[in-house]
Amino acid sequence: MKKIITLLFVIVFIFSGCDPDSKYTTKKVNLEMDIIQVSCGFCEVQFSTDKNAYYYVAAEKVREGINPLNMSNQFMTLALDYAYKEYINWRYDLLYNGVKHIAEFSSHSLMYGNNDHFFINLEPDTDYWVYAFIVDPKTNSPAGDLVLNTIHTDATSTKKVQFKYRLNGTWDYVYPLDESGQLDYFMPWVGETADSLKLRDELKVGAPGHYFAERFNYLRESGEANIFYGMYAHNNDGVGDGTSNTKFEDGHTYYTAIACFDGPLILEGEYKNYVIYKFTWHPDIKKTFTQEDDTKGAW
Repeated sequence: MKKIITLLFVIVFIFSGCDPDSKYTTKKVNLEMDIIQVSCGFCEVQFSTDKNAYYYVAAEKVREGINPLNMSNQFMTLALDYAYKEYINWRYDLLYNGVKHIAEFSSHSLMYGNNDHFFINLEPDTDYWVYAFIVDPKTNSPAGDLVLNTIHTDATSTKKVQFKYRLNGTWDYVYPLDESGQLDYFMPWVGETADSLKLRDELKVGAPGHYFAERFNYLRESGEANIFYGMYAHNNDGVGDGTSNTKFEDGHTYYTAIACFDGPLILEGEYKNYVIYKFTWHPDIKKTFTQEDDTKGAW
């Protein structure tokens, strides 16, 4: 429920306007940060302000011999410079491709209001600074104190999750379930569907499990993964919603892999954090897969 409320807030925020002309202040803002959960490859953090304000959030590896709180202004300025550089590269690509209406730095790179945020692509067994500070969107400069916590990620993932998968025509649905069988809204996951013909063409040796392990670990390391939370539905008509261009074809056999996005993909171990389901698609297909249907990566 909390994730749904956050999503509704984001939608309302987007349509109510999130540019530098929005109502905000930079004076005497109390910014709070609460660490909700730390796992192997991600960290969930709640941010809140007592007044309408823009602020920047980030997580980065601890650098030995440096105390950000003793050089907070320099540290915050450096963080904003990095964020603005990333924003300029993003804006350049859009302008180059003819996009006319592009978000300002504040709406693209800063947060506003209360947020439940996930830092992903973290490395296992590593110390990180998780921090935030108020920003003046007109000058793109720090406008408050540095709020900082140090976290340490787990050495391996201990998440316990099962993935139910349902097909209805061209539509497919993923349901990440916790230990009690309820939808888990607070765990990032990734999924991909591949035609068996593609797998056999690309895999000179090995089985589907080898392909997806390599694929998911590449997405984790490159930062190119589409991350999902909670239940997700997708139309495999070749267009979809931009997260996949899969187009189901009658009589073709497919493999759908779904994995908890929590550090390197572990193929075997005490905790089951991924599944691979196999099916032959027909336009009138109606089928549901559960953990017992997992191919365990085999053909």
